[in-house]
Amino acid sequence: MSADAPPFEVLPQQTYVPCKTDYLWGETRHKPFVVWSVEGDKVKVWDPSGGQRLGGFRWIAIRNLHESGTTKAGKERRTGWRLHSGPPAKGQELCGSCFRWLDRDEFNKTAWTLGHSTCKPCMAEIEERYGKL
Repeated sequence: MSADAPPFEVLPQQTYVPCKTDYLWGETRHKPFVVWSVEGDKVKVWDPSGGQRLGGFRWIAIRNLHESGTTKAGKERRTGWRLHSGPPAKGQELCGSCFRWLDRDEFNKTAWTLGHSTCKPCMAEIEERYGKL
């Protein structure tokens, strides 16, 4: 990080993905999430695929969130989560597959709830892997 770069700040609606690249999607502790709120040294996060209905909340220590997937020494991080996207620009929506904030015209399928829409690149990958939906 250069001397002119602003300090890293955790903000609501940023998305984070695990630094560990061989995580299992079924494990809650290794899933991507959206920051819901920052309260002192803790962050309330929302996982669109967690919980029994349309997502679940949990708390994470802010020290586990990182600006990048590498340490200052250049080594790959093995723990915690790295910043992935956001916060969104006005009018952007969250793709529930790639966890990026995108403009509405970049979506193939849109849903009424946050994090359940699918962008065009993700839909193309899904159709390539599983066939046309």
